[in-house]
Amino acid sequence: MTPAARRPRRQAAPRYDGPPPAARPTPACNYGNPRCGARPARPYPCGPMCDEHQPANTRPYHRRTP
Repeated sequence: MTPAARRPRRQAAPRYDGPPPAARPTPACNYGNPRCGARPARPYPCGPMCDEHQPANTRPYHRRTP
């Protein structure tokens, strides 16, 4: 046997995905200062927003071409 064959193999580290989905808090609305904080909020590129503060345009740097 070669020395490499005698060495024990490394075990992969256990994967950690964070807390289970039930334990994760629902996102709060990021609108305003102080924050609105309404729940539930939908995810947008500009941050989570509630239905009242939903952005009119969800694509950043989007302009209509003439």
